[in-house]
Amino acid sequence: MRKRIIKIGFFIIATICLLFFINFIPAFYLKSSDMNLLEGQWVNVYYEKEKDAAIDTFNYADAETEYIAKKLGFREKENVNIYIYDSQMKMQRKKYGFIGPFLGLDWYIGDNVGTRVILTSPANPGAMHNYDSVKYAVLHEIVHAYISVLNPDIDLWLTEGVALYLSNGEEFYKEYLDSMSIPTYSDTCTSNPIRFSNCGGYIFATTYIEYLDVAYGWDSVLELIKTEDYMHCFGKSQEDIYKEWVEYIKNYYQ
Repeated sequence: MRKRIIKIGFFIIATICLLFFINFIPAFYLKSSDMNLLEGQWVNVYYEKEKDAAIDTFNYADAETEYIAKKLGFREKENVNIYIYDSQMKMQRKKYGFIGPFLGLDWYIGDNVGTRVILTSPANPGAMHNYDSVKYAVLHEIVHAYISVLNPDIDLWLTEGVALYLSNGEEFYKEYLDSMSIPTYSDTCTSNPIRFSNCGGYIFATTYIEYLDVAYGWDSVLELIKTEDYMHCFGKSQEDIYKEWVEYIKNYYQ
């Protein structure tokens, strides 16, 4: 009886592992055989059939990436490759496998896997975006890609905050606090992207980096990106910095 239970358990585990492996097959190869290459001074773009949108995105990304790269301490091109897929469904499968399109992530049009950026074509932006919002999102993901070279395991709050601050973060207004709660300290420590989004991370995180830049200077921010050592960078704990930031946005200038 005991051997039978062990065999059944082994079979269940093996089946789960096999299904897990099968699900992620689309994510194993970001570059498909029919993709074309655009090679730039700072980034490379692989694209499928939506050539015009790909060229437009490439020109924008290659022109703007130099500023981002130098801001993050790079002096030459890193191996940053952008893969643009003609459909949002295909892009999502490249991150989450076959199950991706069934997760209900209509807002999800881009991501990075280390120095590799995946993006939905601006020509087919999906239900919650438009051509420009997808095109400009590429810069956000490029920031993540360059940050991954400095610190591949960086906290979500920091990498999102820096990406927003250096690319497509929206302006913050103090009146937002009338209808929104400031993320808790625990929220700023989360590694869960859903919790990050739900707590207002895409609105607040850019002001966190802005505060650090204004109060302590960009060199200290860059050192924090690399080390995540608050005491070394600022002489204060992470929680103390959080409290300072809360006061900063409570008294925001606009």
